[in-house]
Amino acid sequence: MKRTMIAVALASMALFSCCTKQGEKMDGSVRIALAPVTDIVDVTTKSNVSDFTSLPQASDFKVQITDSHDNVTLVTNLDDVTTLPVGDYIVSAEYGSLSDEGFDKPCFKGSQNFTVKGGQTSDVKVTVKLAGSVVKLAFTDNFLHYYSDYTFTITTGNSTVISVPKGETRAVFMDAYQFKVKGELTNQAGKQQELAEMEFKNLEPATCYTLKFDASNVGGSTITISFDDTVVDAGLTDVDLND
Repeated sequence: MKRTMIAVALASMALFSCCTKQGEKMDGSVRIALAPVTDIVDVTTKSNVSDFTSLPQASDFKVQITDSHDNVTLVTNLDDVTTLPVGDYIVSAEYGSLSDEGFDKPCFKGSQNFTVKGGQTSDVKVTVKLAGSVVKLAFTDNFLHYYSDYTFTITTGNSTVISVPKGETRAVFMDAYQFKVKGELTNQAGKQQELAEMEFKNLEPATCYTLKFDASNVGGSTITISFDDTVVDAGLTDVDLND
């Protein structure tokens, strides 16, 4: 009888130990939410990404979870709870691409580390914000009055070429570090001139920059260009139409 009781006790202890170990390895789950930050720095005034383009919805983002062994789990529906083994993870969210530059092409990115605990559901919030820069062109009334036509060409640091013709009011979304601009202008008298390529560097992410043009020297061979805190008089070259 004593032997039977001891055997039962040992079996119970083994079963408890086994359950405990299994419990320690029990899966957990995570619920992902996105927290967009759409305010951006503007050197002239407060701006929002929505001032320049439509904002993406949460369902438009690519969301994925990566474990410590670089295994990836895609999150296709943010309303669902994702079950995962116990461990450490990073969740990343992305909309658009920094290599896809131009009008109405914002890129938002964000990531967050988190830990999954057995039998628990964790709520993880991912802050996503504009990963690139915004560049907009502006013109004074004096410039618009003197030049009857113009086209400016922006070349980004990724070698994306974007044409900005007269009347285009949209801003350009680009990777945040540098760009070049050149232009072709026609004045009231029909004289055509060219602006040689100029380079602007040290752009910051989530920042809006304004490139402003002014015909401060009407009838001359220069225009004034303002960028950030820099103001320069840029020379123009006459175009020989006989070439």
